[in-house]
Amino acid sequence: MTMKIVDFFPTKGTFKPGEIANFQICINNPSRVAINARFSFYHLTEQITQINHSFFSKEEEEIFLVDWKVPMDVPRGYAVQVQIIDDNGRVLDKASTAFDVLTDWTEFPRYGFMTDFRLNRDDIEEAVKILTRFHINGLQFYDWQYRHDQLVAPTTDYIDPLGRQLSLATVKKCIKTAHEYGMKAMPYLAVYAASLEFWREHQDWALYDANQNPMTFSDFLGLMDPTMGKPWILKLRKECSQLLEELPFDGFHIDQYGDPKEGFNSQGDPANIPDAFVGFIRTLKEDHPKASITFNAVGNWPIEALAHSAQDFVYIEVWKPKTNYLDLPDMILNARVLSGNKPVVMAVYIPAERITNIRLTDALIFSSGGSRIELGEKKGYLTDPYFPKFQLLSPELARALRNIYDFAVRYQELIGPSAGHELSCSVDLPQDVWATVRSKGKWMTVSMVNLSGIETPRWDQPHQTPTRLTDFRVRVQSPGKILRVWYGSPDWGNLDLQPISWNEDNGFVVVSVPSLDYWSLITFELQQEEGNKR
Repeated sequence: MTMKIVDFFPTKGTFKPGEIANFQICINNPSRVAINARFSFYHLTEQITQINHSFFSKEEEEIFLVDWKVPMDVPRGYAVQVQIIDDNGRVLDKASTAFDVLTDWTEFPRYGFMTDFRLNRDDIEEAVKILTRFHINGLQFYDWQYRHDQLVAPTTDYIDPLGRQLSLATVKKCIKTAHEYGMKAMPYLAVYAASLEFWREHQDWALYDANQNPMTFSDFLGLMDPTMGKPWILKLRKECSQLLEELPFDGFHIDQYGDPKEGFNSQGDPANIPDAFVGFIRTLKEDHPKASITFNAVGNWPIEALAHSAQDFVYIEVWKPKTNYLDLPDMILNARVLSGNKPVVMAVYIPAERITNIRLTDALIFSSGGSRIELGEKKGYLTDPYFPKFQLLSPELARALRNIYDFAVRYQELIGPSAGHELSCSVDLPQDVWATVRSKGKWMTVSMVNLSGIETPRWDQPHQTPTRLTDFRVRVQSPGKILRVWYGSPDWGNLDLQPISWNEDNGFVVVSVPSLDYWSLITFELQQEEGNKR
């Protein structure tokens, strides 16, 4: 029986410059013969080094680790391919993964989530480790808190506002485990929500509507006036300071509810809610300059204010009426322009069984320089704004998402947050194929996302898979003196960029595209002197 690679992935969500990176390989070796493995490391289209290892199996299926000191250059994405080779040099099996090197995780946040903080939980390590396969480097700790107005519980074990039995010991262990696997831990908190008990006792701190009625959210929270300098926000700042003193979190994930968009204090004076949000972010950053901060723009509101704030990355929770697929890249581009090209994370809630919707949504988001919160502990997939209602990843969805995340991480310099947007570049494409043009240094890319054959192109409605396109041409306004043209896709098993035929035609480059399923990438490599001008 021949040996097989069962799995291969990095042991952390991201790595620091100069860090020793470890990669885990699981091999099924029924004969228990010596294993010869070749590890090839790539940056974009260039192989940068190769390492040979021999392993000796004691068990039929065994896990091995290989390490490599990562370069100092940041931000950079890489790929590593492993080949299992017999004594005659024949390749028995191969696999690949991606990884990246960042100074700070917020340069390219790949956000996941945790929701299970019950007492005596014994599966934390495996629940978190799964996420390294998808290169998750930050975790939102959703509804970990004791109360919205008292974040840290007074006792180790406590009951949350919705009746869940939780434990601070579990929260601490989850944070520690996240850190061990290269992920930052971000505690959830709401900017203006308090328990009804606290709200009733502090009606002079509350937020009122135009008829001077105090406002509530759902049936268990009261809304407080978030205006800077007011008693509620002063209390919340103290709660945040206590939080970081008692728990080793890495920042703050701040929520709001999208409504109300205006309100009044108990004296009837208007409360400028967007200004209050921005002010709270500013003061938190002043109080905790090393903390990572993001603030939920619910329904993309108030993005004009939040994009200019001191938050580290933009977070947009997408709701109606922004249900067209093309609303997603439009919102990302708008947020990047307003914020000075800060990274953008989107929350888009799609049932896990709608794999076509998920693949198209992720293609549009990642190709636009954004990322998406969708993956969580225990193979969880985020489908609802109340995170504990997550569904489980199917094997089909897990495989598709691993390819997408490998592709996005590996080629992040071409399509990720650090790449620019070429808004004036002309591209001629088949009908119902969406494209975005990105550039960095000597590279320019055209991402193509296939919406062909979809009658109603909405991410929130089930629909058929896009019609596969084959053997078509794409005309792109010439970016300069072209050295090579490459083509690749996360839809394939092989994520390498492959050389592709092209010719020049009166100021345009014509590329012959073999096929397009969901998302493919045309990459133009320019002569270096041209690239230096970009």
